[in-house]
Amino acid sequence: MLRVIGLSRIHITLFDLEGKHGRIDGGMGVGLRKPRIVLRTGDCSTASIPTLGSVSYCIEEDYEAHVGLGHTTQFNMALAKLGAEYHMRRLDAFELAKLVRRGSTSGVGVYAFEWGGFVVDGGHSIKTKKKALPSDYSDAPPPPLLIRKDFPWMIYAVIPDGKRVFGEPEKRLFENFKPEGTDELARVVLIEFIPSVVEKDLEGVLDALWKIQSLGFKKVEVSHQTQEVREVMRRMYSRGFPCGLSSFGPTVFTFISSRREGEELISTFGGWVSEPNNEGAKVEWY
Repeated sequence: MLRVIGLSRIHITLFDLEGKHGRIDGGMGVGLRKPRIVLRTGDCSTASIPTLGSVSYCIEEDYEAHVGLGHTTQFNMALAKLGAEYHMRRLDAFELAKLVRRGSTSGVGVYAFEWGGFVVDGGHSIKTKKKALPSDYSDAPPPPLLIRKDFPWMIYAVIPDGKRVFGEPEKRLFENFKPEGTDELARVVLIEFIPSVVEKDLEGVLDALWKIQSLGFKKVEVSHQTQEVREVMRRMYSRGFPCGLSSFGPTVFTFISSRREGEELISTFGGWVSEPNNEGAKVEWY
């Protein structure tokens, strides 16, 4: 028997959908231990993986799609990994992602699957991707990995009653985006957020995270969510927990340094606390 133990991920922000400097997209995020996807070989369902053939599988653990936790990429990557291992093919996450057409916008889910941790990708050259589109509408390969670091804090997350943004509505938001705040976003990411992760400065990370919510494409994602989601974000901030929207949401998250903080947030808003996944997906033969 063969099992693939996957993960979920928080997507903090995309960087640049304009492309005037020769690249487009770019993003950063963090791998989570909970929730996760666990698949094993079995006779529950059968899928065909391009160039690998078919694999029969069963789902042991799964989580909700279209809530900002990267389900589509993580499920397809886990399925491709299961198929590759079953057929005795050792393929890395970049190769697996190309087979299942993931990573065509952000590479965070792809590289979190491989290594876990805090991931920053460099976006796509406009030579290979001409305009901003979600992964479902692009066949660009995954972008290059720029940074991968162990993430030092726990993640608190909650899913308020909000919109599930995918498909054509998501595509229209990409196509209609008018660049605003992109330059300031680049400064916040490069000069505050990333160095604060490296220096394990939680205060700096959270300060940058809150700024990001009103900049670039993240501002569009936040404004497109429901009033309830934005109210949860406002209330968390007022209680001393600057927070962010993961991808299009509705998952709202923050980073915490203690279980006590997590218990305080859960008692007020619900949700859960996860350790970071700093290892990536795992394969077990048993």
